[in-house]
This record gives sequence, structure tokens and C-alpha cells, in this order.
Amino acid sequence: MMKKFLLCCALILPATAQKWKIQYFYDELKSELEITDLAFPSAQRGIAVGTIYEKGSGHEKYTALVTSDGGLHWSLETLKEYPRSIFFLNDSIGWMVTDKGLWFTEESGRTWKKLSEQIKPDKNLMPQTTIGLLLRVWFLDAKHGFGVGLQKTIVETTDGGRTWNPVEAAAKPAGNPAYTAYTHIVFANARRGVIAGGSQPPRREEGMRGSLPAWMDPERASKRKQVPTLTLLAQTSDGGATWDPTTAPLFGTITSLRFTGTDGLMVMGFSESFQWPSDVYRLANKDTGRVFREKTPRVMDAALYPGPHIYLAGVEPTGKMNTATIPGKVKILESSDFKTWTEMPVDYKAAARSVIIAGPDRDHVWVATDTGMILTLARP
Repeated sequence: MMKKFLLCCALILPATAQKWKIQYFYDELKSELEITDLAFPSAQRGIAVGTIYEKGSGHEKYTALVTSDGGLHWSLETLKEYPRSIFFLNDSIGWMVTDKGLWFTEESGRTWKKLSEQIKPDKNLMPQTTIGLLLRVWFLDAKHGFGVGLQKTIVETTDGGRTWNPVEAAAKPAGNPAYTAYTHIVFANARRGVIAGGSQPPRREEGMRGSLPAWMDPERASKRKQVPTLTLLAQTSDGGATWDPTTAPLFGTITSLRFTGTDGLMVMGFSESFQWPSDVYRLANKDTGRVFREKTPRVMDAALYPGPHIYLAGVEPTGKMNTATIPGKVKILESSDFKTWTEMPVDYKAAARSVIIAGPDRDHVWVATDTGMILTLARP
């Protein structure tokens, strides 16, 4: 089943040692920064978004970190809503998905203008039509884009994100919309794209009185059996004019989906009880299959560049659990053949629970953490 699913995902389309060093660290005594997304549309301009949590008071401040000199200097810009994700068409024009709307920038994230709060209703879909359902967007140009999100949401815009229309194919796969979401969208070129997500109803024991979160009961969590979930996939070969939805019961959930030219990468993350923390699969017309599975790190994101050259970014699991509230050491691997993986030197102070990797090319790459750090790939 996995092989069949990966073949569906595959888009069929016509070093010297370096060290990762901490370039930015939000180091405040009474607050902490959790970065939720990162974009580097060029080697000079980068944008990270996240939330500053004030310790003790519970107060939250939403913020963007912006650089115009490759990360040598960063400035904090205030945001008005919780940022879920960002997408940049070039080093100036970008969109930000928040929990309450969609925002637009023409100034590399230094200022934002709110565009949308509503999705055009569709009588065949659920009545909930707020743009707050969106998790990610992808734009093919300044006007034409797609959004994906909670409750089986796939929507399309032709006016830069001001108005959105539901995509009918989104509702076709099985799965209760209350527990189903499209979480990733990527286009390899102007015509071929993939949307992925999953459906995972709550397990019976999760609703039982006395059930504790995994981090509070690690012994029980480590013995909880991993069960297959319904993975959703929708593909287009005509720029989103039509979408072909399919489903497959697979272990784990998709945490990252990337495409570059004829190659793609998909990262799957697993629960505490699974023998492995993550799997990485190559999605290609002739070489589709698993390319990485180890006890450490728990891979969370990947970057793929022509050559090929691949980076895997993850965290060393702590204790018995694949996931934990305690930050683990940041781990980054590289490969040029999808077979031999070399662990790269990383600043020993870099620790996180989750990581994101971004960059315009293999020599200009950055990693952001949920602990307020941004690492850069530095030449020796």
C-alpha cells in the first residue's frame, strides 16, 4: 500500500564540510519565542513568524523576524494575529495564514495588510466558511493561488487572496470532516501539484476519564500501539483546473512535503510507541521509496535542491518517546544520492522540539526552531 501511495505522490515531470551555527537566538529572561514558520525567498531576505510567550503571565505577542542581509541582522515586527504559515512568491511578495485571516505583504514581511476573513459558501460543503480554517497557501503567480486546511478545506483564489472559492474535489475522500485536514500543498511547476493531509479520529482511550497526555504518562504512551490513519492525496496536472483525490491507510502523519524538478521528498512522523520516530521517502518516477529510517534523529523537515543535494532537519528524541516537551539536540543530515547520509556539525547549544528548514539554494539554507533559534549553514 505504501509503494502504491508513493507512486501516486511522485510527480512525473519532463562538499566541503560546513557547520550549522546559531545566527539568531531570542534570549530573554522572562519570555520565549516559538517560531512556527520560516521562508528565505532569496539569499538576502528571510522571514520567520511566531509567538512570544511571557512566562508566568500567559500573555502572548505575535511577531515576525525579518532580515535583508542574509541573517546578519534581524528585526522584530509586531503581528496582530497568530501566524500559522507563510508563503513567498519572491523576495518581496508574500502571504501569511493566521488563525483568523489571510495577510499580504509587498515589503518582505515588514508590513502586512489583511485580505480575507471569509470563504465563499458552498451548499455542498460544511457551513463553516471562515478563512480561519486555512493552514497553508501556495500561489502560482501574484493572483492565482490555492489554500488548504481544516475540515477538508481546499480553496482557490484568482485575485491574490481577496476572495476564495471552494474546490469541489476536496470533499470527495472518506473521513469525518471534523477530524480531517489537508495540511500540505506544493507545486513542482505551474501545472503539476500535490495536496496531502490526513484523517485521524480520536482514539477511544483519549476520550476516557483519567487519560493523560503522552508527556505526563510516558510509560503508557510508549506502549500505545501505532495504528494506521487515513492519508489524503489530491493531484493536479493542469495548474489546479482539476484535482484527482485518493486515499490510503498509512502509519504516521505527513510532516513535510517538498518537490524540486523531477524529485520529491515526503517526511512521515510516528507516535511514541512506533519503533522508528520518522521515515523519509523519495517521490520520483523511477526511484520512489524510503531513503532514510534511523532511531535518531526524528526528522521533521527536508530541503531538496538540484544536483541532487538533500538536507534532513530533525531533533534527537529524549527519553522513551519520539515526541517530548523537553527540547532535544538539533540534528541535520545531508546527502547527494539519497543513500549515504552524513551528519553535519551543529552548534552544541542548538536544541528544539521541532524545526523548519528553508533556503533558495543548497549554499544558502537556514533552520528555525520552536525555541527561538535560527541557524545558518556556514562555510569552514
